[in-house]
Amino acid sequence: MTPTSPHAAEVFGQLRLAVSRELDTAEVSALLDDLIGRGWRPWQLRHRVGILPTQASSLQDAEVITALLRQLLEEPSPQARYDEEKVRRRRERADAERDAPVPADPEHRDRWIAVIRTGLKGRPRVVTPAPMRVRPDCALCQGESDFFVRRDVHLCARCVDLLAAGAVTAERETGS
Repeated sequence: MTPTSPHAAEVFGQLRLAVSRELDTAEVSALLDDLIGRGWRPWQLRHRVGILPTQASSLQDAEVITALLRQLLEEPSPQARYDEEKVRRRRERADAERDAPVPADPEHRDRWIAVIRTGLKGRPRVVTPAPMRVRPDCALCQGESDFFVRRDVHLCARCVDLLAAGAVTAERETGS
């Protein structure tokens, strides 16, 4: 005998044949179709039916399973609970983002950090900026140099061009 609901084979397939025959009624088929329509998956129903304790007869097993299916009609399906949970979490996330504190402006933040640091014990940490590197002066024109000639001689690009053209001559110093 074939079950009247297309989902009955999936839900009751692991049961004894005698119990499956007892469950092959229009009422059970209507219950199954209604549960599937409310979002229950066949494997979820199969699991809930499968964990029921075995009764003394197949008829009693069918009655317990039918009572379980009626009880499940009163409960929300796992999918409906999941959808409600998703909506609740989305709402909570939106509320949290709306109520989240706004970061302070940099000047207020620096002021409060300075106030907090004054209350701390110990030596204050002084942050010194890195020294600016200054290029040495050009040996000919006293401008900012671009080229290193030797330890005490640096030249700018203009003076190098003048030396290359022969417009300027450099005197050679003799060391003593």
